[in-house]
Amino acid sequence: MSEVNLSKIDLNLLVALEVLLEERHVSKSAARLGLSQPAMSRTLGRLRAVFDDPLIVRTQSGYEPTARAEKLENSLKAVLGEIRGVFASAEFDPATAEDTFRLSTLDYSELVIFPEFMSRLRKAAPGVKVDVQQRSIFSINDIEAGTTDMSIGVMPKNLPKHCRAEKLFEDDYVCVMHADHPLASRALTLEGYLAFPHSTIDTGKSAGSAVDDALARVGAERRVLKRSPHFIASLFSLGKSDLLQTVPRRLASPLLAPANLVLNELPFEVDPIALSQLWHARDHDHPPHRWLREQMRLAAQSV
Repeated sequence: MSEVNLSKIDLNLLVALEVLLEERHVSKSAARLGLSQPAMSRTLGRLRAVFDDPLIVRTQSGYEPTARAEKLENSLKAVLGEIRGVFASAEFDPATAEDTFRLSTLDYSELVIFPEFMSRLRKAAPGVKVDVQQRSIFSINDIEAGTTDMSIGVMPKNLPKHCRAEKLFEDDYVCVMHADHPLASRALTLEGYLAFPHSTIDTGKSAGSAVDDALARVGAERRVLKRSPHFIASLFSLGKSDLLQTVPRRLASPLLAPANLVLNELPFEVDPIALSQLWHARDHDHPPHRWLREQMRLAAQSV
């Protein structure tokens, strides 16, 4: 492979390509970059000449990236992340910062940690913004793709070498039911737990496995009638039903009174879940990112 002479390439084109692949729309990309649409079209033409590829093409459903562009997208975000790190200030002043941090999480983490986390940010960094993005419970694709700065939640056991993780806290499981449930006023037994139907959280291929694995160890199996990807809404939906739901304690506790629910200790042992923050190695030493992780760590410690 011949070496590319970077001095002959305008590296600003890479920034434009990053935006084009995110927006997949010439006019929207132009607006983000502060360019006119004709100027953006000319930039796209230059990009096509540099890469000898159309990069994005118009289809019936809008613009779509070519196969070459799809391969470029992840590596492009990594390269630009490194370049931005090179030029970033060695210091980070939260009081004057206007960064926007993209955090990928489920509503469990947002309910449990974010009240304290956002309180800390509002006091220390009033100009900082947070963009919360939905994530699959075991997915790290958003970190690898560079579409999020940090992911909060339960992480897979075997992480890629380019990912870093830090455990924030552990949470144990409890059984939750409506206050008028037949089991609400008595200690929960395994027989009672198995006698009623269950609602579960389903946010990934391994959802519910900790509880089901624990039941399997005692030779039991629950009857699941309802699955939902929503932690908070699923608990509120227990009203006026005889469904039981097994969820992390820190999720259930603040919702007991608002949703008219009661909490019961499980009659069998379930392995606790570990909530972690995950980031890409390219951001590890970036001052704003270090500060962000510290705020999340301190917020989690106060939970």
